[in-house]
Amino acid sequence: MELFVSDLDGTLLNKDQVISDYSKKELNRLISTGVNFAIATARSPATVSDILDGIDIKTPVVLMNGVVIFDIEKKKYIDVKEIDKESVKEIIKILQEYNKTFFLYGIKDDYLWVYHKDFTYDFEREYYEERCNKKLKSFKKVENYLDILDDNQIINFVFFEDNKLIAHELFEKIMKVKGVTGNCYKDIYNEGAFFLDVYNEEASKANGIKFLADYVEHSKVITFGDGENDIGMFHLVGTSIAMGNADVEVKKHASTVTLTVDEDGIADFFEKEFKIK
Repeated sequence: MELFVSDLDGTLLNKDQVISDYSKKELNRLISTGVNFAIATARSPATVSDILDGIDIKTPVVLMNGVVIFDIEKKKYIDVKEIDKESVKEIIKILQEYNKTFFLYGIKDDYLWVYHKDFTYDFEREYYEERCNKKLKSFKKVENYLDILDDNQIINFVFFEDNKLIAHELFEKIMKVKGVTGNCYKDIYNEGAFFLDVYNEEASKANGIKFLADYVEHSKVITFGDGENDIGMFHLVGTSIAMGNADVEVKKHASTVTLTVDEDGIADFFEKEFKIK
């Protein structure tokens, strides 16, 4: 049977940030035939678990841009791309030189913890308040980040900066640390803020799908996406489907194009191509 892997935001999640009842119904029909359906997204288990509620996903999913492979059904981490501890210490040192506060994500005893200190910016507090009551993840204030390193698999740094020059300068320094990659961009949710995150350089949606392809029995892999960060997984597989709402450049890399996410493009593809009625 096929292994289908879909992006989430802009691909399954519509303009209301939900998966429509119609799409859920068609996905469950597909899964009931024995087909493997998975998600590849930048989101964490805490948010994905709620979003996918009502969909009978049995295949592990690729989360946090490939940093973790997570079994939603069993609430278990299958694979974790940990940042080397020496690299973690080096990044902490750089951030402290800039007097930066940050969120440090770690997995301990198969559970996701987010460690932090007092907040510098209002958008740090907003980031915390939007996430602190989610299941499958807990926030914990610490005095010294180094105290938690031995007991945790460190997987991600998240921090904010309101000065563009400092944000890019800081990011360039961290990108020189061995074994890490990351992102630095203007935060679309907080005016005047730059969002930065850092994780293992081996983590990506494409590598996550490679892991799933080895983990799950399948005849071929088919991917759905709408963004630039989906192009890598498009090139990895034989069949790739871009959403109708994807940018023109993204569509160029896909095998075909379906309807927009608000038109239930994935469900429409399944109905037409796999005759699910």
